[in-house]
Amino acid sequence: PALMFVCGMEPKIANGTNRVAILLSSASAAATFHRHGHLDKKLAMRLAIPTLLGVPIGALLAIRLPSDAFRPIFGVLFLTMALVLVINPGRMTEKSVLYPGAAKFVSPIFFGIGVYVGFIQAGMGMLLLMAMSLIRSGDLVGANAIKNLIGFTVTLMAMLFFIANGLVDWVPALIMAVGNAVGGVVGAKLAINKGNKLVVVFLVVVMVATGIQLLWPTG
Repeated sequence: PALMFVCGMEPKIANGTNRVAILLSSASAAATFHRHGHLDKKLAMRLAIPTLLGVPIGALLAIRLPSDAFRPIFGVLFLTMALVLVINPGRMTEKSVLYPGAAKFVSPIFFGIGVYVGFIQAGMGMLLLMAMSLIRSGDLVGANAIKNLIGFTVTLMAMLFFIANGLVDWVPALIMAVGNAVGGVVGAKLAINKGNKLVVVFLVVVMVATGIQLLWPTG
């Protein structure tokens, strides 16, 4: 909402403009995790494929549907996920025996996340981390690394749709991108140095903030 409230942007342009900053943030964070040996590129690419397949659907919906479509539903979803994580933080941080049938749900789940990311983008990282807990339980630092590489690839694809439709305001986009690139490096180093507990706290805060953002009136 900041781009709409501060810059007076139309919601669809704000949606597209924000993606430039997220692209740089994801790229710088993924590169930092890679330099420190935490990035499983093979798994990241395997998960990125179904996610990428969903992005065009979401991006086209974002361009063609009213800007506030589905926002209340997604807002409630994020607040619910935050509550679940507060009640059971060990779901993300503790090693556990994974449900044997979980693997068959991975591709559909990541495809659905791709549709969501193409549509709104807000809270993308949180959804990816929650989904990865199905197959990478207990390693939030490694999951964060994968999240950022997937985030880079899917944001790049979605951004192309918004650029093609003239829905990116480049001046604020590039200004935010510089700050987000620095923030991506700092955030990755904090996750590496402080470990899973810091990531869980960050997840809850961002989920609540994202839920409120999505429920906040845009009109």
